[in-house]
Amino acid sequence: MNVEARLKDLIGAPAGRLHTARSRNDQVAVDFRLWVRDQCDAANQALASLMRALLGQAEAGADWVMPGFTHLQTAQPVTWGHHMLAYVEMFARDRSRFADARRRMNESPLGAAALAGTSFPIDRHATAKALGFDRPTANSLDSVSDRDFALEFLAASSICAMHLSRFAEELVIWSSAQFRFVAMSDRWSTGSSIMPQKRNPDAAELIRAKIGRIFGANVALMTVMKGLPLTYSKDMQEDKEQVFDAADSLMLALAAMTGMVSDMTANRPNLKAAASSGFSTATDLADWLVRELNLPFRDAHHVTGSLVAVAEGKGCDLPDLTLEDMQAVHAGIRADVFDVLGVENSVASRMSYGGTAPVRVREQIARWKEALK
Repeated sequence: MNVEARLKDLIGAPAGRLHTARSRNDQVAVDFRLWVRDQCDAANQALASLMRALLGQAEAGADWVMPGFTHLQTAQPVTWGHHMLAYVEMFARDRSRFADARRRMNESPLGAAALAGTSFPIDRHATAKALGFDRPTANSLDSVSDRDFALEFLAASSICAMHLSRFAEELVIWSSAQFRFVAMSDRWSTGSSIMPQKRNPDAAELIRAKIGRIFGANVALMTVMKGLPLTYSKDMQEDKEQVFDAADSLMLALAAMTGMVSDMTANRPNLKAAASSGFSTATDLADWLVRELNLPFRDAHHVTGSLVAVAEGKGCDLPDLTLEDMQAVHAGIRADVFDVLGVENSVASRMSYGGTAPVRVREQIARWKEALK
């Protein structure tokens, strides 16, 4: 109506024809789709930037060993590059979800009018093409009452936000004095008001918190829509505030995470020291027993567990045991067992596709670089 009033100021009475074959219902629906479509494109671009930052970290540390965790307990050695690539995979799936949502929403509701279409001889295919849509929507009732496109954007945003929060949590843990895996730059951390030694990972913590707003927006709009009959109801006026806020929060979180990943410095010596502790090569020992001594894996698992108990009793790790210590548990163990107990040897041996071996990591880096061109 404001557009029509302004047009009347410029050209006079003919401006009154602007509303012919139109309703606020279909105009709001098309405008909202255009806005959400742009947000899908913006999220896609922001995710690509974050993936490139992760690839930079992965390439720098393709062969740096670090502990891989399950239950936040040391499990097996992996490489820093492999860990970074895990998030590349996650954010790539997020990109595909936004792209899928964009394809589905790229239909134009314009011309559906209030709910039943119009008797005027309009060309909906022409207006759809002019606005960059693939086609007009096929049912006028659905056209004005559909908010699936907004819900899909919020759903994709929520999954992406969850990935961001998981990574933010790792950065908080890794930057702590107990881990010291990474150092955050002053751009993304702050000091304490009374403790001068502190460097708090505020940006990562705020990403974790912002995610709740995105989850909340998703639930809020689902709740608005769940009880609405066809077609338009005033309840749907509550759709935009939630989506606008979620989009702002997501873009802020993506920008902050990209900045942190680009600036953070991995502490290679600490990563290696942590990878070498906690009996992280126990699985390599069990695999060696299977491969070299032809033990059933269950028996190898038992022997390895016994050797871990011996090492715990001596207050050392598996590579620090003597050959005599090992042979006291199983007489067939040979000196070459120590070749598999080093963390570098462990990660180098994980050559299966998708494994943590540096050669596989570099292959994946090259693949993703090509994909992001």
